[in-house]
Amino acid sequence: MGAPIYLRHPGDAEAVAVATGFSWGALLLGFIWALSKRMWFAAFVMLGVNLILFGIGFWGETADLLGFVLTIVFGVACGAYGNRWHRLTLERRGYRVE
Repeated sequence: MGAPIYLRHPGDAEAVAVATGFSWGALLLGFIWALSKRMWFAAFVMLGVNLILFGIGFWGETADLLGFVLTIVFGVACGAYGNRWHRLTLERRGYRVE
């Protein structure tokens, strides 16, 4: 895990620290983590994918195993890219790297 990146919105005195590297919060909490970071679109997409993967489990034993593996893969992907998504969301809102 590297040093955090600080972003500041023009007109605000307070800077926002965004972690770099893997996000354990995104891995373990998923869309709840995205909601806490006010990443509305990412939270909606993460919830949708989780519901689809949950629904796969109702199609039988093989699909249940496949749904479980895909859920783990999706969680790891969210953890790997979560902090980048947070930074991009802040930059779209007008924040700039210090």
